[in-house]
Amino acid sequence: MKRRWNLGAFLMVLILLQFGFPVTLYGDWWTGLYMLLYAWMVVSGILTVRDERDRLVPLLVITPVFLVFGIWVAFDQQNEDARLGMLVSLGLFQVGLAYSLGKFIFRRSGAPGADLIQAAVCVYLLIGGVFAAVFSSMEILWQGSFQDTVHPETYLAWQQLTYFSYVTQATLGYGDILPVHPWARSLAALQAVGGTLFLATVIARIVGAYVAKQGTDEERPHE
Repeated sequence: MKRRWNLGAFLMVLILLQFGFPVTLYGDWWTGLYMLLYAWMVVSGILTVRDERDRLVPLLVITPVFLVFGIWVAFDQQNEDARLGMLVSLGLFQVGLAYSLGKFIFRRSGAPGADLIQAAVCVYLLIGGVFAAVFSSMEILWQGSFQDTVHPETYLAWQQLTYFSYVTQATLGYGDILPVHPWARSLAALQAVGGTLFLATVIARIVGAYVAKQGTDEERPHE
């Protein structure tokens, strides 16, 4: 039950972070409030996987690095070194969480429950967040890796590339933002294929767990 509540809180903050980023376009005050959500993500994420001792330690190591860069960005939002450091540490933190929750999904025994569904949704959102961090880092290091076909002269910030990440993962393909650099195209293709395979694998896992539970129930002697 405790894990379920932790997963619920973590899922809520992921939804706010991954889809609430337009508030950062309204000024520094809103950006500061948005940055506070990252602190909530760190706390709820660690609480969610705190029983996984072998994977908790790397997260605890990455956390202070991420928080330092996050505070730096909050006070100096135009500093590319600060943004790059925050994106890299954020990506690593999300990879650690996704790995830990993925292990939980595929090793969990018993009937599929709300915790299994919540964990699967969290991992799916984390995958999009990891690629958003990678794409944003690429654009900082190699500006022009992506192009906005609607506003070709506009610099693509992390907000636009977060949108691009989830559009790619959902294989919608609007075509308004395009990967131009060869590695950007390769990573976008990897995300599209990986996101689709993850959904198929998780659905098979949930259906398999449900069928196994039904079979166990039928084999029990009726009183």
